[in-house]
Amino acid sequence: MRLLPLVAGSLLTTLAFSLHAHNHDHHGHNGHDHDHAHEHGDSLGAHQHGVANLNLVLEGSALAIELESPADNLVGFEYLPSTDADKAKVREAMASLRQADALFQFPAAAGCSLDQVELQSPLFSAVEHSHKHDHGHAHTHKHDHDNAHNDIEAHYHFTCTNVAALNQIELKLFESFPRTEKLLLQAITPAGQQGGELSPAQNLIRF
Repeated sequence: MRLLPLVAGSLLTTLAFSLHAHNHDHHGHNGHDHDHAHEHGDSLGAHQHGVANLNLVLEGSALAIELESPADNLVGFEYLPSTDADKAKVREAMASLRQADALFQFPAAAGCSLDQVELQSPLFSAVEHSHKHDHGHAHTHKHDHDNAHNDIEAHYHFTCTNVAALNQIELKLFESFPRTEKLLLQAITPAGQQGGELSPAQNLIRF
């Protein structure tokens, strides 16, 4: 991992607040999975194919990870799906994103378990909440998003029973989503703040 200067932006701050709130409400959401239809068309600061943001906060035994990526990296396109084939690709990406153990590998001694996954994207909204429209309306809706740069956000909350053993995280995400070539890391842990670039060849986050 090549270290970069860390700019602790609003997204990481928001993630920290989210983790703090989750700690107070942990028992009410164990194992719960959410899919929201927020219209995050351009949430990334710089929309670049092949590049995604990975934000991480470790507080006590709670670990929060947030992935922000252009939809192209995870699905292969960014327009709203209209064909059955496109919708199938979106559903496949959603299923893969929910498999946190296939994306993030923790030391076994750390005892990390997934509590919650939350997925957000206009593409997910289009698949899950599609309604039958008349032909004219459907055509106009698709046309408006033909050139949209839609993003995908995935939020993960874990609990680790032995944080002292959590000295690294191996990212398997590159294997699940090979169109993702680089992750820009921002992290807050008890040891401080860190940032860096991760790639398929350098896929370890070390604390």
